[in-house]
Amino acid sequence: MNSPVPFPFIDELAVKPEWLDPNGHMNVAFYLRAVDDGSNAFFDDVGLGWGYTAEGQGSVFVTSCNMDFRRELFAGNEIQVSTRLIDWSPKLIHTYSEVRHKAEGWVAATCESIYMHISFATRRGAPMPDSAQQRLAEVLRVHGGTPKPETLNRPLGIRRQP
Repeated sequence: MNSPVPFPFIDELAVKPEWLDPNGHMNVAFYLRAVDDGSNAFFDDVGLGWGYTAEGQGSVFVTSCNMDFRRELFAGNEIQVSTRLIDWSPKLIHTYSEVRHKAEGWVAATCESIYMHISFATRRGAPMPDSAQQRLAEVLRVHGGTPKPETLNRPLGIRRQP
């Protein structure tokens, strides 16, 4: 029997001084880095983490993401990155992550991502191992029964007032 499914998966990080830009706040690229590092708990749980990649059969690659930036983060801020599963198919994983200020709880950024399972033999999309698919089905049973995030599937564009 697998372990209980966390909702959401959470990892904690701190904003590093080298993540700052000349504006004195965390640079846009490092918000994505925080989401990437913070999603390790989720990918480890479903059997597709860096340990799986090191075995040499395959990995998951980001194919698309949509980030919203809400508040600035600064060097030394402790943050929590939450990851939840929105959907999956044998080759694809759809997640939603939030980067929160740990002490104050506000959302600094959100990120919706699509990952593709890649075979290292072909460097193309391929079905995930059965064990990962089984665990993803378990995770979706827990995560799928909760309200969807408000920015999920948000279109990107300039909103004009009539």
